[in-house]
Amino acid sequence: MAFQYQREVATVLGYIDDNNGGPMAVEQLMRDYYQTATKVTRLNDILLQLFEENVLHTQYLNERFAISHGYIYMTDSKVFSQYPSAFIEIFLLIAKHNYISGISADTLRQMQTDIDLIDNNYYKKRQNNRLFIELLQQKKGVNKALKLMNRYGVLERYIPAFGKITGLMQYDLFHAYTVDQHTLFVIRNLRRFFVNEFVKEFDLCSEIAQNIAKPELLFLAGLFHDIAKGRGGNHAVLGAKDAQDFLGHHRFKAKDITLVSRLVEQHLLMTTVAQKQDLEDFEVIQKFTNSVKTVEFLEFLYLLTVADIRATKADLWNDWKDSLLKKLFYKAKEQLLEYAKAPSVNREIKEVKQVLIEAVIQQGYDIEQVDVILDSLPKDYFLRYQVDDILWHLQLLTRQSDKTIRVLSHLSEHNVVDIFVYSEDHKGLFFNLVSVIEKLGLDIVDAKILTSKNNMAYNTISVLQDEILKNTDINQVIEEELAGLVQSNTSVKQMSEKYTHRHFDHKMAISFAHNDKWNLTKVEISVIDKQGLLSNIAHIFYELDIYLVNARISTMGERVEDVFFIANADHKPLSKAEKMQLKQYLQEKL
Repeated sequence: MAFQYQREVATVLGYIDDNNGGPMAVEQLMRDYYQTATKVTRLNDILLQLFEENVLHTQYLNERFAISHGYIYMTDSKVFSQYPSAFIEIFLLIAKHNYISGISADTLRQMQTDIDLIDNNYYKKRQNNRLFIELLQQKKGVNKALKLMNRYGVLERYIPAFGKITGLMQYDLFHAYTVDQHTLFVIRNLRRFFVNEFVKEFDLCSEIAQNIAKPELLFLAGLFHDIAKGRGGNHAVLGAKDAQDFLGHHRFKAKDITLVSRLVEQHLLMTTVAQKQDLEDFEVIQKFTNSVKTVEFLEFLYLLTVADIRATKADLWNDWKDSLLKKLFYKAKEQLLEYAKAPSVNREIKEVKQVLIEAVIQQGYDIEQVDVILDSLPKDYFLRYQVDDILWHLQLLTRQSDKTIRVLSHLSEHNVVDIFVYSEDHKGLFFNLVSVIEKLGLDIVDAKILTSKNNMAYNTISVLQDEILKNTDINQVIEEELAGLVQSNTSVKQMSEKYTHRHFDHKMAISFAHNDKWNLTKVEISVIDKQGLLSNIAHIFYELDIYLVNARISTMGERVEDVFFIANADHKPLSKAEKMQLKQYLQEKL
């Protein structure tokens, strides 16, 4: 059902929003729709098999189940009523014998007839616990077995909380699947990390997975990470409690229960830090490691985070997100192993300059010219750029040129193109730069803004690799566009404010915080995505004489969650009045 009709249909059918923190009317409609579709699928499986010929070959697995023509079937119609554990055993056998195509029609029909035997106490019984955990411990077939358990209504009965997310659709473009389907995709992704044939797909994940002694704990965290969606409140906290109770009834050791419940409670932590915070800041990494506490938890969390993002939406994962998560992982692991020490800013800058001068001499640069350039740069420059980046900048800065604006770009190792713009700083430069890049249809993922002591702008905008870049001389285009705007003393016309996803509501969230290290104001803006959004935000900064120092750009489905580090015209943190004015402008103009 197309998004634009869902609300209207929900209203016509009499659904109403739950004002107590529960699901919206449209989410209730879509949940009923998907649950009905699942029941139809069950019936379809039974009917299709009834049209097939009888099986010629039979393999007996035990006294309760056999395989015929690729389908597992019960040897007696009283199997489920006499041995209720058979509801789990049949899926364990499917996992163990990966050549099983499915469950026979007669067995499916009997399973549905007897399914009420799986009551609220079923998952508390030792034999059922043993079979379910054994299923999760299988080397192959786990994902297949869980998918079938979900399809035939056993998983939602065995894990009562799972029934509340079965068919639950979240009304946004960030989540492309129902919550239960997303959860099973997470399990599928986690399983691939342990399979040799997928080693090259995610090398770090596969390397970590080889050292995990109890993969079943990771799969349980995956099963419970979103299990409290749609209830209202913090789904991560509520899900952690569900996981704690479930694992307690399964007699797991206390440390294993703690590990899984913490993974569920903090499953969004790594994504938030990687995409919103400065990973070059030692204090950011230190705060993160204080939360994860151990290398073991860090490794589990990294695997769960990668699997979760990749299971949310097909185009949500990219090389940039991959690089951010890896950087956070390696830096946090280094601190946890106590290899990293809090750096002295002056010592860090001295070391960068030392390595830089050695490289400059080796590459034949004019030392006196380089010294003049480096002396004009503030300390922040050497803290925010790596030596390789500075050497790359020098390629442009040491060339003789009469251009007022110079641009240099290159493809980084993460399939991201860095665009370095060198120009005399002036009001509106960043706004015009972002507008030109948006006009070209490029997706901005990061921005570093810096002004030298002699008022020269060192702006680096990172964009995702795109076909446009392969067929366009991006350096020349940006140089000409910006130079034309400066000469005419005009600004790029703001993009249309028409919503790209006009069928979705998302309240704008704006929050301020003080960044102690840089003595800046940090502003986080969460708003629905639309064409020209970033240039509109940049234009507001331009209007209010706000100085932008750094930015982290993050688009998540239809929602944008951007972080900006800013100062006022005097290069000081924003006052209370200035924050109020900025918030008002953002709310009115976005």
